[in-house]
Amino acid sequence: MTLVVAPCPICDGVNHRPLYAATIPLDANDAAAYCGSSRIRAGHLPIVQCAGCGLVMTNPQDDSGTLARVYAAHVDAAYELEYENRRRAAERHLRFVAGYQARPGRILDIGCATGIFASAAQKSGWAATGLDTSEWMVSVARQRCPEATFEVGTLENAAFAPGSFEVITLWDVLEHLSEPLATLRRVREWLVPNGWLFLSLPNRGSAVARIMGKRWPMLLREHLWYFSPATLEKLLTCCEFDLVRTRPKLVRFSLANVLGRLAQYPTLMPEALGRMSRISMFRRIRLQFPMGEIDVAAKARG
Repeated sequence: MTLVVAPCPICDGVNHRPLYAATIPLDANDAAAYCGSSRIRAGHLPIVQCAGCGLVMTNPQDDSGTLARVYAAHVDAAYELEYENRRRAAERHLRFVAGYQARPGRILDIGCATGIFASAAQKSGWAATGLDTSEWMVSVARQRCPEATFEVGTLENAAFAPGSFEVITLWDVLEHLSEPLATLRRVREWLVPNGWLFLSLPNRGSAVARIMGKRWPMLLREHLWYFSPATLEKLLTCCEFDLVRTRPKLVRFSLANVLGRLAQYPTLMPEALGRMSRISMFRRIRLQFPMGEIDVAAKARG
């Protein structure tokens, strides 16, 4: 594991203002323990703000090689335990997409995980492709929806031809990637002229983030960037996208999942919360609440 000081992906600035001190040791060399729904521990490295454009980010952060190894080996049984809630979230996202691209066409879901969104899209008439670095995730996705196409790999290694898709989605993905600027520029190449990009990600400008401050639960080691609508629009503009709309996102989880996530914090009675998270009836109690995230629609410039 190596920590690197990253320049700002929007303005390339290297001057940062400290915001929140790290809640985990900087020499903690078990990055995988802090990633995914099945993470063992929760916490974050130092959070800073770019002095040039205002983007909030983790700095220093895990280097791209570490992250590539962690996500390629990622196995996440807890992710699948929330299948029903994730299916409903996927259907909500699909309705969001349909509001801008009513006629189903070719859609690429980057960071497709176990294929829940791609499966919903395929069943709604889309020609769906999913891309994920985790072999385990993709194997589950292929079983779930054999009609869709799923590939194991990274954005850098994917070989989609220019103009391959009318829509590309990155649900809860961009904040995890070391090079968001390069990511969106590559995505732009794969879209048809005037194609659509849809994202969901933490919103640093949300009321939840402002009120909770350093206790905002989206502050995690695996999250490298904390965009606001203003900083996200700057990034999209650099990549020849126009920001069309943002909307607040509500998350849906079972009570068991919420308790399990709270158990990942060492200061919150983790053993007791862990035991409670395994009570079967709590898996059937579903909660919906804001965590300070947004859904985003952006259009590629023709």
